[in-house]
Amino acid sequence: MYSPYDDPNNQNNPSTQNTQTSDTRPVQPNYYTQQPVQYTWGAQPYYNTAQPQPPKKEKKKGGKFAVRLLCAVLCCAVVSLGSVGIFAALIQTGVVNVESPASAQTTAAFTLYKLEQGAQTATPTKTVGEMTSQEVAQKLIPSVVCVQNYQISQQSIMFGGIEYMPSDSGDVSPTGEGSGIIFSKDGYIVTNQHVVDGATNIKVVTHDGMSYEAELIGEDTQTDLAVLKINADEELTPAEFGSSEDLQVTDTVMAIGNPGGIQFNSSVTMGYVSALNRQITNGDTGFSMDCIQTDAAINPGNSGGALVDMNGHVVGINSSKIVATGYEGLGFAIPSDTVQPIVSDLIEYGYVKDRAALGISAQYIDRMTAMWNGLTPGLYVWDVTSQNAQNAGLQKGDVIVAIDDTSVTSQTTVSAYLATKKPGDTVTLTVSRALTGEDSLQIELVLSENSGKSLTGQTN
Repeated sequence: MYSPYDDPNNQNNPSTQNTQTSDTRPVQPNYYTQQPVQYTWGAQPYYNTAQPQPPKKEKKKGGKFAVRLLCAVLCCAVVSLGSVGIFAALIQTGVVNVESPASAQTTAAFTLYKLEQGAQTATPTKTVGEMTSQEVAQKLIPSVVCVQNYQISQQSIMFGGIEYMPSDSGDVSPTGEGSGIIFSKDGYIVTNQHVVDGATNIKVVTHDGMSYEAELIGEDTQTDLAVLKINADEELTPAEFGSSEDLQVTDTVMAIGNPGGIQFNSSVTMGYVSALNRQITNGDTGFSMDCIQTDAAINPGNSGGALVDMNGHVVGINSSKIVATGYEGLGFAIPSDTVQPIVSDLIEYGYVKDRAALGISAQYIDRMTAMWNGLTPGLYVWDVTSQNAQNAGLQKGDVIVAIDDTSVTSQTTVSAYLATKKPGDTVTLTVSRALTGEDSLQIELVLSENSGKSLTGQTN
């Protein structure tokens, strides 16, 4: 049996020997070569016995097709050359930037944002890809520190059944620990206000174990932010802050801090942005603020630490965590866009300047709560804390149902409205006073300044 693989020289091919075996049908000559046409099916050669028809004369059509094909190829070549020329012109003018692999790796370590001058929108455009989680951690860990709160602990003395507290004795001991973020090479650090609240002395420990005495530059109880200053022998590694406006739900984020204190310093946890613009109310001051919700693990000691996106930018300050049975993976961070103007004021003035306040301590009550207590839904006044509010005639137990022409439908209604005002501006409050049965009492109030220095102070 003939196989072309066993006969590379084609010497035993039946078609070349003009022989006919019992396994083959009569071989018909090829029209052009007068040679048999052979096909192979499996291991047996198969000879085509059909009488081939002479091909029709289509030389002219074939020629036309060749001409058309040649024209198409020439057109493609012209277009390609034009495209190359245009692309080269774009490179020369700088519109298109072609990087070498080395420069591309360097640029990929950062996320660059560009705002065109005179653009109608302020939305940044991301131009470089994300970093790996390892790169983000390596970049940010040197910028996160441990903040230790030291306070005087006095021991009382019992004498004659009476307890005495000597004023000139006592030891300074650590009462709490948290985290902080370096944001300047010369030692400015941002942290949470509750981390340093009541501190007699403050100590900062960097990621490499160096310890420094810290000065409290300013604190704001409303936003739970504070600024510290340390004097280091060498330049520190500041974190790079990004815009929290660029975040989207399900974005991957990293929390860096010291859960449990210095023992677990520089700990990293990963999670997602669970929600944006979560309205969180400070239980001590009644001040409401939109926060970032994340499921990245945040524990005591993480407060004041960094919430970082995958571009290596700080997008939030981890501030609080709901700790209760049935809650897990529910943490909150102060958005970086809120942090930066507060920090600037704290550095320059020691407090937040030009932030208006009603001069009261208050809490919003909804329709159900109001019905149970025989009140009207609105902002219930717990206490009057400013001279301006007292002079205006506000009283404890009043319910503010509107400010100017804006109805009070939540705690943040007042916060958002006051954000458009300055201290010294006058607003008209519509008040419901249950003690006298007045439902639409009009009160003219001169706004006070909300410095954020006192925990017993003003609401939003």
